[in-house]
Amino acid sequence: MHGKNNEKQTGDKSVNTGKTKDEEEGEYIENGCEQPSDSDDSDEVTDTEATNPKKDLSQRPDHYKTMKAEVLVVHDCDKDKLKAMGLEFIRYTRPVDQFDRISMTRQDRYLYAWVRDKDGNEFAFFVPKDEGVEQRACTFVDESKYDMPSMVPHTSSTSGMLSDLIVNRFQYAITSGREMYRMVNEKMRMSKSTIFNWLRHGAEFLENCQETIKQWLLKPGSTIYCDESWVDTKVTDANGEVHYKKRYMWVIVNLTTKVCYYLYGSRKKEVIKEFLGDFKGTLMTDAYAAYLYFNKLKDCTHVCCWSHVRRLFVSASRDYKDTLAQAFIDLIGILYKVEVENQVLGCTEKEIVKHRGEESLPVLHDLYQQATALLKQFEKNEIKLSAKLQQALTYMTKHWEELMAYTKIGSVLIDNNCCERAVRPFTNLRKNFGGFSSEQGARVTATFLTFVETCKLMAMAPLDFFRGFFDMIVAGRRDYALMTEALLVKPV
Repeated sequence: MHGKNNEKQTGDKSVNTGKTKDEEEGEYIENGCEQPSDSDDSDEVTDTEATNPKKDLSQRPDHYKTMKAEVLVVHDCDKDKLKAMGLEFIRYTRPVDQFDRISMTRQDRYLYAWVRDKDGNEFAFFVPKDEGVEQRACTFVDESKYDMPSMVPHTSSTSGMLSDLIVNRFQYAITSGREMYRMVNEKMRMSKSTIFNWLRHGAEFLENCQETIKQWLLKPGSTIYCDESWVDTKVTDANGEVHYKKRYMWVIVNLTTKVCYYLYGSRKKEVIKEFLGDFKGTLMTDAYAAYLYFNKLKDCTHVCCWSHVRRLFVSASRDYKDTLAQAFIDLIGILYKVEVENQVLGCTEKEIVKHRGEESLPVLHDLYQQATALLKQFEKNEIKLSAKLQQALTYMTKHWEELMAYTKIGSVLIDNNCCERAVRPFTNLRKNFGGFSSEQGARVTATFLTFVETCKLMAMAPLDFFRGFFDMIVAGRRDYALMTEALLVKPV
């Protein structure tokens, strides 16, 4: 009977699964028509297993707004084909709903005629032919792809609709509230929790591709750029109390392999240390203490960013009105001029090292001498320096070895700006969303941003990547390394 608890036959015993017949049939369909495997082969069932746990219904609303779209297409099961297959039709199960977002841009080309009237005046004119609308070559969708359900597992979404949700949220930074309003305009009703659940399930599949991305990122001998930014995240402490805590999103970029990776965690050096492991290559960062560990690694060259140095001098000049800072800003500007010339001329790595040695090194020596001279005068109370200029001079001289290192490596840039540009999409999300309501949500964001920004580095449309990936998931593929290589540009 509909509504009664269903019983599953196990040997000679009946086991109460705690689910209605419709729920079990729906689960069977959503699992790809495969029976869920039993974790225990024993016929014995404990009281705990046989009894439904009590749910807290205090927050449950009196009425649910069911998810629905205004355009509904019903696909009936062919009973004649069932009979031909030797199957007896008993009744219909609970309907399985699938949602797809269809969007298209149509181009209408009007063939204007250049005409001349009776008076000899020439001009462009158009008059439509009397042909039926049915004869126009306008294809809206391929209906054959809807003959069978093609939902991303654990969702009611097609690969296209889920990809649209991902791109809207993580590339365009559209909030869930705005997404729901957009759906209302498209005659669709959907809750925020459903959107979040679909995104979570999508991220679970995509996480399996991250190991391949990480291998490309940490390719031996390459140069990687690293930066981090904060975000408030709701966490549960050891006492079970829920509160917001500052967490960090680390962003690592490899311009050679064209890969960007987002890593969520705390700001402790163990987070980035564990991720990079024994990376062999060049690491460009700011002078944050967590990165200084890499100075000790034998096969890793740590380089510091000149943009961070320049920013301190600019602040001293602009915000603290310290006139002594301008000389340093001008000298750093010469360093950047050399880099621009190298890019414009398309110089090789050897040529870049040569130009830096001939043009940048004299400027760098001048910078260091002026900085140390000012600091000595300040220590002797011979001159006054603003607090910001003191900070800039100390920062530069303290990390001088790492700041000089870029001159000897032609493959490394003068600054970390490529990584800071990759951080910006995350800061836009933080500005729009305010923070994360769970650490799981932060990790989901890191997963999707990794692929959005990697696609952008590879000059690919993120939407095309996500559609291709989830099409493969729907088709049953789970060879994630090969899927990643097929959809992205594998580095040589």
